[in-house]
Amino acid sequence: MSPILNVFFNPASYPAKSVDLISDTAGSWKMSSVFGFLQLTSWPVETTSSGMANSEIYFVTGGTGRIGTAFAHEMASRGYSVRLGTRDPAKAASIARAHFGPGVVEPVVMSIDDRTGLEKAFEGCTGGLLVAPFGEMKTWHERVAEAAAAQKVSHLVKVSVTGARGPDNDPPPGRIPSMHWEGEEIVRASGIPSTVIRPTIFAQHFFGLSQILFSKGNDKFYLPTGDTKVAWLDCRDIAICAAAILSSPEKRAEFAGAAFELTGPTAIDAAEISTILSAVSGRDIHHVDGMDTFSKRAQELELSDMIKGIYQEAAEGWFSTVENQEFLQVTGRYTTSFAKFAFDHASWFSAK
Repeated sequence: MSPILNVFFNPASYPAKSVDLISDTAGSWKMSSVFGFLQLTSWPVETTSSGMANSEIYFVTGGTGRIGTAFAHEMASRGYSVRLGTRDPAKAASIARAHFGPGVVEPVVMSIDDRTGLEKAFEGCTGGLLVAPFGEMKTWHERVAEAAAAQKVSHLVKVSVTGARGPDNDPPPGRIPSMHWEGEEIVRASGIPSTVIRPTIFAQHFFGLSQILFSKGNDKFYLPTGDTKVAWLDCRDIAICAAAILSSPEKRAEFAGAAFELTGPTAIDAAEISTILSAVSGRDIHHVDGMDTFSKRAQELELSDMIKGIYQEAAEGWFSTVENQEFLQVTGRYTTSFAKFAFDHASWFSAK
C-alpha cells in the first residue's frame, strides 16, 4: 500500500471504543474489514423497553437531497420514523427512500407558502433537521421555525456553512455565510433548543456536485487550488452527526445552543487526491490546475464557471483547517476520510 493510502486507512485513526461496540448486541452490528480498518456498516436499531422500534418522529427538509437522504437512512436504520420534506412525494426518488426501514419513512409535501401543511409536517415530531435551499433564506427560516415552534418540537439541528458569522466580524462574511448566519439567528430566536453545524466544502464536489471539477469517466480532475490542502468533508457525516444529536436526549441537552465547524479528518492536496483516485479507479487520474483552465473546461461543457469562487477560497486556505472535535465527541469516531469516500463511490470513479 502506498504511504499516502496507509495514512488514510490507518486503524489508529479510529477510536478503540468503536470496535467495542461491534459485540454490543448480536445481529445489531455488521462489521467489515476495508483496506485495513474496521467499518461500521449498520447502526443498531433503537428499541423501547417492549422491544418495539422507537416511536419518535423526526422531520428533515430537503428530504431527497444528499444530506436529507443520509439522515433518513441513519434514523430509519435506528428504528425511528422520519418525515421527508419534499416538493413531490410521488416522485421515484421519494418513494425509494420510503423503503429504507426498519423505521417508517414518510415523504410529505413541503411548501413554505402553506403554513398549515408545514405545521402538519412537524406535528408530533421530537426534532428536525433543517437543510435550507438557496434562495430567500430569511423567509424560509422564519416560516419553518414558526411551524416547528407551533408544534413544540423539542430540538432543531440547522445545517449552516463554514464561516457563518455576524456582519460586525473582521473580515465580514461573504454573501452565503451571511445568509446562513441570518438563518441561524432566526432559529435561535424561535425559542426551540437548537444546534448549528457549519460544514466545510463537500467531497461530493467530485461526485456530481461539480461536473467541471470531475466528470464521470474522465481521467482528469480540474481543481484550481495549486498545492493548498483542503479538509474535504463527506456530507453524509453531517447527517450522522445530526442523527446522533437528535436521537439522544443527553446529546440534545449537551449541544443545545452550540454551533460548530465540521470538516474531514485530514487536509490533503491535489497530488494526494490524484493518488487516491488513481488507486480507486485502477487507472491514472491526473490533476489539472489553474483558474483559466478551469474556466475553459466550463466553456467546453457549456456550464457556468461561477463555482470557481469557492475553489479560489480553497486555494487561499479557507478550507484547510481540520475541525471535527465535536463530531468525535458526539459520535465516538472521526469524520470520513477522502480515501474512504472515494472507495465508497468506486464505481463512479472507475467508470470509463
